[in-house]
Amino acid sequence: MSGLQMIPECTRCTNGIVGTIVKARDKLYHPECFMCDDCGLNLKQRGYFFIEEQLYCETHAKERVKPPEGYDVVAVYPNAKVELV
Repeated sequence: MSGLQMIPECTRCTNGIVGTIVKARDKLYHPECFMCDDCGLNLKQRGYFFIEEQLYCETHAKERVKPPEGYDVVAVYPNAKVELV
């Protein structure tokens, strides 16, 4: 049949999404499926990080990223004012 629209699929649970959709890095999620892959913390209205295509909260993202010696991991959020020193 022509004119039918496909229902978007949730990246996490693979079920169809009807209603509110959360989009991050061209991936689609149900609001309740938009969570940290480690702890299950819902990331809606929070900072989130993709590392090797996995979604993490700030705490678990920092555990996976090892900066060069002498540097610290710092999260920079969109629209944040950052001053380089």
